[in-house]
Amino acid sequence: MANFSLSNGVEKPVKSQLRELRHQLNSISKSLADHGLDFEDLADEAEDFVHGARKNARRAAKHARKDIDVLSRAAHKAPASAGAVLIVAAAVGFGLGYLLHIAQDN
Repeated sequence: MANFSLSNGVEKPVKSQLRELRHQLNSISKSLADHGLDFEDLADEAEDFVHGARKNARRAAKHARKDIDVLSRAAHKAPASAGAVLIVAAAVGFGLGYLLHIAQDN
């Protein structure tokens, strides 16, 4: 019986594709370097940006939870006032959206 292995038929094309990808990455890195950019520096800056964005998103979520908690407690204490505030906020939001829509048409 023949010894069948998936790697027998796949290994050669995969190695060829890996060589091609390495060649393309080297070409991209050279092109970036020709324009005064370093691929490693760009990767580091992107990583720093993502780290900062994550940190800011966590901070914003923490503040949003605090604000929601405060609003929730206020709504339980004065439901009529909370309803009125929501209606006014919805009307203002609708009005601003309508004005922006009109401004974009002009």
